[in-house]
Amino acid sequence: MMRVDDETGPQATVNQAGRQAGSPTVSVVVASIEASVTIAASLARFVEEAGMQGEVILVDASRDGTADRARDRFPGLRILRKPPGRLAPELWRDGLNASDAPLVAFSTAQMIPARGWLESLRGCLESTGAAAVGGPIDPAPRLSAVDRAVYLLRYVNYLKPLPSVAQTEPPGDNALYRRDALVGLETVWEAGFWEVEIHRRLRDRGATLGMANEAVVEFQGGGGLGLALRQRRDHARHYGAARGGRMTRAERLMRSAAAPLVPALLIRRITAALAQRGRGIGPWLSALPSLSLLLAAWSAGETTGTWLGPPARGRTVA
Repeated sequence: MMRVDDETGPQATVNQAGRQAGSPTVSVVVASIEASVTIAASLARFVEEAGMQGEVILVDASRDGTADRARDRFPGLRILRKPPGRLAPELWRDGLNASDAPLVAFSTAQMIPARGWLESLRGCLESTGAAAVGGPIDPAPRLSAVDRAVYLLRYVNYLKPLPSVAQTEPPGDNALYRRDALVGLETVWEAGFWEVEIHRRLRDRGATLGMANEAVVEFQGGGGLGLALRQRRDHARHYGAARGGRMTRAERLMRSAAAPLVPALLIRRITAALAQRGRGIGPWLSALPSLSLLLAAWSAGETTGTWLGPPARGRTVA
């Protein structure tokens, strides 16, 4: 069941003060999954960025007391509690459905935004007329080997400096959307706000997407290898299901036969992304054992999704 924490306490945060002054112009939806280590620092910055005209909605699916820490630190924060096991896109969906602001930003409690993050996103959205814009994701200093592996697999394409490409894909963990651009796509996010599919539909409509180079968030890590493996497997299953649904049986067979090659292909893409930014693989070598396991989990999940579809929970609305 969904729970919304009390938002009328005497110690209401800046976030709550802005909501009391009038309807928020932007909702920042922060997904949290086992983020008790990073939640305080992450929310402090997101609340500051939202300021008087925005709101922060924490959507939590943790078992480690993340939501309780957030409630204690930010008494006026709006918190939606969800069953453990949910993935970030499912939590973003729930936050989007709970908001009515004309602009909606998405991130996670493993991120800390740079000062001026939201202003940079909004400025880019206004200057480009895009339906959605995103920003870079940098690694925090002194990440663990596991967190560095997660960064390489998930975020290395958003490491600064960003390459100049015609087909920009804003990252799900650092993006701002116009709500009116999403009208008519509600059925697309019933199973979760999976940004790749949303972006494909937006482009099919003729909408543009953009990137704000100064709208940086920093990945703090904090999760264990077991959680990362489960998340990568389940994300890959959704990805495989989306691709498999557009394939013939023969194409699915060919894709499955090539599955053992996926880890090598992804490592090649990761090293190419680092090289494109003038970075070598040397400083990342400690991450390779964990990265190998994550890549194997991804390959297995993608193959399963290609044939069996997404996890059952992804087919229902929370």
